[in-house]
Amino acid sequence: MTIKEIAEALNISISTVSKALNDATDIADETKATVRRYAESIGYPMKSKNKDSRRICVMYERVDTDIRNHVFTQIVSSFTDVAVRSGYEVIIDTVSSKPDDFALESYLRQNNFCAAFIMGMNFRSPIYRQLRKTSLPLVLLDNRVSNCPLISSVSSENTAAIITAMRHLQRHGHAKIGFLMGEKDSLVSAERLAGYILGLAQAGQDFKNEYVYYGDFTREAGEKAAAFFCATDVTAVISCSDIMATGLIDGFAALGKKVPDDISVMGFDDLSILKFTPYNLTTMKQDYASMGEHAFRQIREMLDGRMSQNVYLPCQLIERGSIKQTT
Repeated sequence: MTIKEIAEALNISISTVSKALNDATDIADETKATVRRYAESIGYPMKSKNKDSRRICVMYERVDTDIRNHVFTQIVSSFTDVAVRSGYEVIIDTVSSKPDDFALESYLRQNNFCAAFIMGMNFRSPIYRQLRKTSLPLVLLDNRVSNCPLISSVSSENTAAIITAMRHLQRHGHAKIGFLMGEKDSLVSAERLAGYILGLAQAGQDFKNEYVYYGDFTREAGEKAAAFFCATDVTAVISCSDIMATGLIDGFAALGKKVPDDISVMGFDDLSILKFTPYNLTTMKQDYASMGEHAFRQIREMLDGRMSQNVYLPCQLIERGSIKQTT
């Protein structure tokens, strides 16, 4: 049974149930007792030794060197810094090290975690299917679960950022723009693809499937996409990640095309490592420090009995030298 079902059975709000189960102070003792008695009677997992725990798990769903080292590490660093300053212990773990029947809720309770920050998860994840059963606060990076008071999320304004990227290319005279997408089963990929489609619509252009290459956020996907885009008449390509963009640029070079002289490329992330490379990539910058800080803030607020939230952070256009003016 979920918190929503408990609320419906007792004819009270989801927020009240969440506060009662989290032992919040801004709720009547009688109401709190009623909720907790009912939850115990139906076998709903109650807080025990986790109640006063100050241990937070950062859980990676997948371990991909490109993604983990260049994106997740920056977010985790920020998250850990603010958590430790607030007196919490942060433990980092990976799903890949767990058995096939891994149960997230049991793992968190058995290891005395009070909450978790989950990263790198897509719709096919076995963890994704377990989330609604949680009785501990969870924060998801670039994923959302609706109507669950113990699950918050933090992400960039992905759709708006791609619309900004499209407008930037259109102002530079590009009307035939390709799109290098991330993995199909990812919410963040879908949101960025939506931005691409909206950017076309706002410019009065039709969506062409032959201008879209479906990658997987890896450098190798970018390299493979180069031949695909060379077979089209696109003059520019937006990549869903900087890592794929670097592979795309090298793939173009191997095929005799120069960026931006022959084709323009735009990324998404603004990875710090690119400062020490020759790519000179124009990109949409994500605020990784704020992502980590907001993720911890959401955990702390849910531990205090407050409702979950979906936090969207704006991206910033960073202009460098990978875009050419065509008109």
